[in-house]
Amino acid sequence: MKRITVKVGSSFFIDSNGNVNVSQIKKLVAEICELKKLGFDVCLVSSGAIAVGIKKMKLKRKPSATNKKQALAAIGQMSLMQVYEQIFDEFDLKCAQILLSHDDFGNRTRINNLKTTLNALFDFGVVPVINENDAVATTEIKVGDNDTLSAMSSLVTESSLLILVSDVDGLYTANPNVDENAKLISRVENIDENIINLSRGSSGEFGTGGMFTKVRAAQIATCAGIPMVITNATKVDKLTEIALGKEIGTYFCQSKNPQSLKKCWLKFCANISGQIFVDNGAEVALYARKSLLSCGVTKVSGEFSAGSVVSVLTEDGKEIARGSSAFSSSTLKHVLKNKTNSQIIIHANNVVLTKE
Repeated sequence: MKRITVKVGSSFFIDSNGNVNVSQIKKLVAEICELKKLGFDVCLVSSGAIAVGIKKMKLKRKPSATNKKQALAAIGQMSLMQVYEQIFDEFDLKCAQILLSHDDFGNRTRINNLKTTLNALFDFGVVPVINENDAVATTEIKVGDNDTLSAMSSLVTESSLLILVSDVDGLYTANPNVDENAKLISRVENIDENIINLSRGSSGEFGTGGMFTKVRAAQIATCAGIPMVITNATKVDKLTEIALGKEIGTYFCQSKNPQSLKKCWLKFCANISGQIFVDNGAEVALYARKSLLSCGVTKVSGEFSAGSVVSVLTEDGKEIARGSSAFSSSTLKHVLKNKTNSQIIIHANNVVLTKE
């Protein structure tokens, strides 16, 4: 399977005069065309709906009110897809729009439906264009940035590479806007605390993310064995070269011990329905990659059904794992009362550590 997920940020779509940057989009679609000729399926994660809406409504800046931003997203999304469809047609390619929220990734049934739809689109030779459903998103369900959305999409599509096209060349040793000695980091072998600290910064005028959300996306993708590249929008005509192995920007290596897609889903995507508190013995067992037994559970919080994903916490409230509970919350409470017959609450195959 040769699949690539490409994400383009909001600043990509607006030129220095505040107009939709059609020439830039044409370069992007030309590269997608070349990738498809090489046998790659391409999934495009596109920001820009609000930015295009701002331009269409002739506003000077993005409003702060959520309802106005949602309205602008609805206005801009229509115009943006019209531009995409016209340009894709020029290259004899077909595209399809998919609007998603975090809840679509968090629900196992929805994510399986999404996967089958995407596979059908790839079979048709169509390029899926994914964006967050900003017009209806709320604080609770909003992915928050399309960097995270693209990483989650790369898991669903089982991509072999994730490329983030940004307004910067990549990750630097310091903020290049304020430190002239800042140097580009061309390769990141491991995303440690130092890398995370380097990524902290502010977002741009039109975007919702920053370098921190890009590194967060790298954590999600590389955990599943998917390498990620951050490259500048000025290098959008180099996507084919990047896909073929040329390092242009910052390359995040895949994890040396990649986890299954199922466990990555549990760790990063699944909706959390409740909490299970455990004692020290159960904590040791979980870190030893063993199942969670009822004898190690001290308390249950929230209401959830069997098969729901729950957060596993120590007695002082620190999350250490997430997993799929074999019992509903009500049944589990009854099980805990029977101390003589310990049962498996979360099987080792259905739990992932969130704190190593």
